[in-house]
Amino acid sequence: MNQPGFSAKEFQRLGEIMYDARSVNRSDGVWKLVSAVQHVVPYEFSGCGGVDLLRGVDPALGHSTYPREFCQLYMGQGLAADPAVYRLITSGQSVTSSADEPAFSEPKDITSLKLDFGIKTCLSAGVRGEHGTCSYFAFSNFDAKQTDKLRLLLDILTPHFHLSYMRCHSAWNPERPAPPPTLLSKREEEILRWVAAGKTNWEISVILKVSLNTVKFHLKNVFQKIGVENRWSAIAYWQTGEQHRVIPSAPPSDDRSPSGANTTD
Repeated sequence: MNQPGFSAKEFQRLGEIMYDARSVNRSDGVWKLVSAVQHVVPYEFSGCGGVDLLRGVDPALGHSTYPREFCQLYMGQGLAADPAVYRLITSGQSVTSSADEPAFSEPKDITSLKLDFGIKTCLSAGVRGEHGTCSYFAFSNFDAKQTDKLRLLLDILTPHFHLSYMRCHSAWNPERPAPPPTLLSKREEEILRWVAAGKTNWEISVILKVSLNTVKFHLKNVFQKIGVENRWSAIAYWQTGEQHRVIPSAPPSDDRSPSGANTTD
């Protein structure tokens, strides 16, 4: 199977969506971000919202273009059966996709429900947030040939969608405690800044005049500290504009280079 790609115009649109995500602070803004996917992969229905692992679905910030009756029935019995949401509930993964469960056996009544309302192709994604609050994003009735492209698109965009959703959720539910500040060393913050600028590990090693292993070592530490699993999530984290506390003099264990790496940084 060929790797799906994006045209120059589509890449530009992706950049615009990620840029717009930084300033979203209202739930309708999140919905506009999700709707913008239509410009890259056309679809008929979409929805987004929150799932609290302790309290269930958060209806205050949910949006959907699915038929209302379908939503009422599906939210009542099918949401937990959605592969992406199911993995959020049952696993420790921070980002999930229904495409990760090719052998997932959907309950027959849910399959029948979708058929009754003309729901054909489906793809959903979920992101685990702080304090058990998660977000989910679903799309239906797109060209089946575009499934891989939509999956790649959501891999890139859902971390940005999620952080926008979390900002709105925090404003709606202020009693949730704010997460503690993340401590990054000066070198880690510098590398994260270059990652957010779109540089590869090799390019960063050339810019900073350090070895490739050193860049990988620091980037691994960054991922662990900010709680992400990939570069796209790290970029989304950086673009939220959150305040980073930089350690003035990081302990040796934080900045110690791996064996054989350049230690001149």
